[in-house]
Amino acid sequence: MFGEYTPLMKPMLIARRMERGTAIIDDELGLQKLCPSCHEFWPQDTLFWSVSSREADGLQCHCKACQDERRSERTVKDNERRNAA
Repeated sequence: MFGEYTPLMKPMLIARRMERGTAIIDDELGLQKLCPSCHEFWPQDTLFWSVSSREADGLQCHCKACQDERRSERTVKDNERRNAA
């Protein structure tokens, strides 16, 4: 829980995302980013998003909850496939 941070973004990137509707600024929570999997806005910090050096904002495109869900589904499928063999 401690050690989370919000990566700095270039102003043009913030403006572009707000125009597209993939980012909003909330009075209480600040800058929020849209997860394309669950279609929900989450605060743009490392508590909700994994770090990614490939992305322009420094964070993964899918939220941690959606990543965990996809990982669990993949594990179940792998186990079923292994048990069927």
